[in-house]
Amino acid sequence: MLKASIFQKLRPKDDQPLADKQTRCGVCQRRCVIPEGKTGFCRNKINQQGILYTLNYGLITGIQIDPIEKKPFYHFYPGSLVASIGGWGCNFRCKQCLNYWCSYSLKKPTLTSISPENLIKEVKKAHCPGIAFTYNEPVIWAEFVLDAAKLAKKEDLYTVFVTNGSWTKETLDKIGPYIDAANIDFKSFSETTYQKQGAFFGQIPQMAKYAQEKYKIHLEITTLLIPGINDNPAELKKMTHWIAKNLGPKTPLHFSQFDPEAAPNKDFQKIPSTSIEQLEKAAGIAKKEGLEFVYIWAPHDNYSQGDLICPKCHTICIKRTAWQPEIIAVDKKGRCAKCGENLNLKQ
Repeated sequence: MLKASIFQKLRPKDDQPLADKQTRCGVCQRRCVIPEGKTGFCRNKINQQGILYTLNYGLITGIQIDPIEKKPFYHFYPGSLVASIGGWGCNFRCKQCLNYWCSYSLKKPTLTSISPENLIKEVKKAHCPGIAFTYNEPVIWAEFVLDAAKLAKKEDLYTVFVTNGSWTKETLDKIGPYIDAANIDFKSFSETTYQKQGAFFGQIPQMAKYAQEKYKIHLEITTLLIPGINDNPAELKKMTHWIAKNLGPKTPLHFSQFDPEAAPNKDFQKIPSTSIEQLEKAAGIAKKEGLEFVYIWAPHDNYSQGDLICPKCHTICIKRTAWQPEIIAVDKKGRCAKCGENLNLKQ
């Protein structure tokens, strides 16, 4: 659906007016300058006569009912089922993207049009307590996400983002009040390493901190560990130290295993799968830097470290087998039932 974008005017105060009917998109940190008749990098914003329109309003690939743990969220409504929706397009071109078919493939997937009102009806019909905006980057179709999230909050549904974290401050100021949680993909901690993966670093860490501080959005971080690309110990130390210091030591961090067979890029298909030893080394660095909840997911090796263990008394508070959690020692306030330690758990 062609709809005027509310993000055209979201720009820094010192931004200069553009000539020749060019317009600037403010939805993500690329801040594309778009000539008349052209689209931005994500291919979902078009400039017509100096006005920015969105091309993907309400166009979704479908609705999938998933465990919230699959997003992954391990400290947010554990054991709940979430209605997961996505569209088409992305502002990254990640060489390892699992969902490139709906992110940046030249061949668009089959899309269905749905209104925010009908989406909420479908979610309630499925008896799900919340919505996850996922699969492709939700920031680039923020117009629809914002309208849907507003309605979701009126119906007491929770809302979560699975995102690369490239939203601008201006976008967060629009959508932040209606988002309960976000799992942000930290691909590394430098522009150089991001570029190796087909992405851009921008101000992703700073905006994560802003989302948490300003709008109290529950944050979890995921890093897909790719051998030889983003597994440098010094950079992992820098990243995890920053997370612990700026987002807090109780911020959940998920390390996941790279699968070359799932990568769309031919060069990345030649990279070996991440070993258990590499994942455990990365987790060890994170814990040494002060993070209390570090998880490992390596499904192809039938291995995971997904139990929520109290950092104070070491009680297993939530036992996880695959995506299925068994709540063992958590009180009604989300604390350890044995010692009362804060688990940073929303339930």
